[in-house]
Amino acid sequence: MPSRKVHRSLFSTYHQLFKTPGAARIASAGFIARMPIAMDTIAIILFVHSVDKRYSIAGALTGVAALTTVISIPLWAKAADHFGQRRVLLTAVPIRVSAFITFILLVKNGAPIWSWFLTIFLAESASLSVGSMTRRRWMHMIDKKDPHLLSTSYVFESFLDEMIYIIGPVITTAVVTAIAPMAGIILGIIFLLIGAPLIAFHRNSDPGIHPRESGIKAKSVMRNRKLQAIAIPLTIAGGSFSAINISVVAFADERGMKSAAGLLLGVWALGGAVSAIINGAIRWKISHGARYLGYIVGMTTIAFSFPFINNFYLLGVALFLQGMCIAPLLPNGLSLITGSVPESQMTQAISLATAGIPLTGALSSFIAGQLIDNSGASAGLWLPFFFLVLSCSATIPYLRSYKD
Repeated sequence: MPSRKVHRSLFSTYHQLFKTPGAARIASAGFIARMPIAMDTIAIILFVHSVDKRYSIAGALTGVAALTTVISIPLWAKAADHFGQRRVLLTAVPIRVSAFITFILLVKNGAPIWSWFLTIFLAESASLSVGSMTRRRWMHMIDKKDPHLLSTSYVFESFLDEMIYIIGPVITTAVVTAIAPMAGIILGIIFLLIGAPLIAFHRNSDPGIHPRESGIKAKSVMRNRKLQAIAIPLTIAGGSFSAINISVVAFADERGMKSAAGLLLGVWALGGAVSAIINGAIRWKISHGARYLGYIVGMTTIAFSFPFINNFYLLGVALFLQGMCIAPLLPNGLSLITGSVPESQMTQAISLATAGIPLTGALSSFIAGQLIDNSGASAGLWLPFFFLVLSCSATIPYLRSYKD
């Protein structure tokens, strides 16, 4: 009997969430449309390495891709607030798809390497934060009437993110191995072309347009200290994510199990999925800010073990445990800032919370590629710990801001 009560308590919140009109459409469309976020990096690495054989070039390309999104994602998010999500989606997606197809043709036909970088830059200049758009749509549908339900929607979105990171790398490595080196990128394009229109044309969840008031200069949303307290540590932590991606591929390759790299990355995300689904159902007495800090410390502690692991299965266990700390970070951060940002800047604020992650990701991808080529995968696995120590340090000036 007690187990039944726990079971009901755990899932009653999610049952309530999906009674919201439009919930199933936005959840499924958002899941499909952002599948490429877990596929593109490893797809580019595998495709380029199949042609060029150097992790340093593959790492540099993914670094440029990540760096470009630091600028493009907040700009598109700002445009979505002012001009509407539909218009933004129907403008950006065709640009991104065309550029990726051009990239495939250039690499496959041995075009100069500078042209590879140019097309990746063009593709990522049309990069959107679909997760920010769907989270904004949840906010519109729930309308802040139930803070716990809104927080649950954020956690559910993080659960979907983790499921994407479980499935994405696995199917990417599978189609690359079974079909062709460029198949991973092409599959990502297909997912985007299916999911984006399903979001764009769903009127019930559309938050609408929030144009600037005439003659009034809008205050920059990044001046909000609660947003800074979330965005800055996450930006620095982003260096650990990119380093893990490329280092895990090299780790598996060194052991003659390159096709299993996606499985390791999937296990990493599985830890996040388990943690997210549990966190979303619990009515916490611990504040959002305290949980945010606790999870960053947990990530850092676990990352210290990575360079010392030589066993494939032990690395999987460590990645799983770290994943359990990653998934709840953004939901707790967003719950902290929701009430402190104007409606007209909400999509931009949600986007900016994570938009800086590719900045350090670009740096760590480049460094990791060099370290791996020169000293092996274990050297690359020191980077996650390094970036996470810096991330912990970045929370210190904002300790007051973590109070709900």
